[in-house]
Amino acid sequence: MGGMNKVPVVCFPHAGSGALYYGKWKYAFQDAVDLQTVQYPFRERRLATPMPASVQLLARDIFEEFLDVFRGTYAIWGHSMGSVIGYEVAKLCQERLGNPPLVYFSSGSSAPCDARFKRVEELDTAAGFHDVLRQYGGVSEEILRDASFMKYLAPTIEADLRLMGGYLDTAREKLRCPIVLMEGRDDAVTIGPWEHYTDLPLEVFEFSGGHFFLEEHRAEMASLMESRIQKLWQLRDVTAALGAPHDDRAHG
Repeated sequence: MGGMNKVPVVCFPHAGSGALYYGKWKYAFQDAVDLQTVQYPFRERRLATPMPASVQLLARDIFEEFLDVFRGTYAIWGHSMGSVIGYEVAKLCQERLGNPPLVYFSSGSSAPCDARFKRVEELDTAAGFHDVLRQYGGVSEEILRDASFMKYLAPTIEADLRLMGGYLDTAREKLRCPIVLMEGRDDAVTIGPWEHYTDLPLEVFEFSGGHFFLEEHRAEMASLMESRIQKLWQLRDVTAALGAPHDDRAHG
C-alpha cells in the first residue's frame, strides 16, 4: 500500500445500539482501517447523557467530538439510523472544513429523504412497540420476553426511533465523495433516491438476509470497505504524483 497509514472509519451504530455491538468489527479489518465507533448518548458509558432533540443536533455534537479525525483523511460508515446521522455529519465536514469523507459507506438504509421513521404513534403502547421491534428486526422473542433486559434496552431504542421520527431531509444535499451502499436482499429499504446524493460513483452491493444482514457478512463487508478505501487512497496518490490538480471536493 505504499506506506499507507490506517484510515479512520467513523462507524455510526443503528437504533438501540452502541459501541459494544460494533466492538467485534475492529478485528474484521486488516491493514487499512482504524475503526472508530461513535458512542451515542443514553446508553452504555453515556447512559446518563440525554439524547439531543434532533438528528441535526446529535450530528453537531459528534462533529465536534471527532473534529481532529475529520480534519484528515477519513471514511464514514453508518448502518440504518447510523447512515442518516453519518450523512448529516458528512455534510458538516463539507460545510465547515471543506473536507468530505474519502468515501461514504451506508448499510441497511434508505436514502436520507426516505429514512424518517413513520410509526412513532405505535411506540405509545407496549403492544405497538413490540410489534415495531419484531418488524424492525434485531430483537428476538426471547429478548422481548425478558423483562429485565427490555427495561434496559427499550428506552434506548424508543429514544432513537422517536429521534428518527422527527427527521426530514428535503434538500438532498450532495456528498462530494463516492457512495457505497450495502443492502440486505430481503430488507425493505428505498435505495433509488441515493443517486441524487452524489455526482461521483455510486455502487450498490447486495447481501443475503434482511435488515441485520451485517451480522452474517462481517468479513465480506469489512473486505469491501477496506478495498474501496485502498483504491481511493491509491488513486489520490497517483493523481498527486502526476501533478494533476487536486480536487478537494472529490477526494476529501
